[in-house]
Amino acid sequence: MKRIHFSLALPKWHEWLVYITTGLLTVTGAVWLLLDRFGKVNGEFGPESNPALPWLLAVHGIAAYAVLIIAAMVVPVHIRLGWNARKNRWSGALVAGTGLFLALTGLLLYYTSGDALRATASLLHWVIGLGLPALLAWHVVHGKSSSRPRG
Repeated sequence: MKRIHFSLALPKWHEWLVYITTGLLTVTGAVWLLLDRFGKVNGEFGPESNPALPWLLAVHGIAAYAVLIIAAMVVPVHIRLGWNARKNRWSGALVAGTGLFLALTGLLLYYTSGDALRATASLLHWVIGLGLPALLAWHVVHGKSSSRPRG
């Protein structure tokens, strides 16, 4: 029986879309967090929120929608084939689960008004969100190293 070899690697254009949108999410989220915490500006009645915050939040939200679309494109081939081939399952499941968690906490931040729930969702969202690039890098490096021919 002839053995069929296939690659689990994303096409380069898709891989770069993942990197660019994840980078945009990380940068806009981190800058928003820094400006929210430390970037107050002097206003007519004292310290006010930085005027860049709404713009950063809008770009962050648009990038989040893009990431969800790009991630959905990964499911039918990359995730399904990788799961069936038993390759890189742990790191892939962590990346996918983390992405879902961030989407859910993002929705909580957008739609909830309760202070305690919102504060908890915010803390979890930015702590986990800042760690996502490292988790994604681990998944990519582990996947590329395990797909190299041995010997």
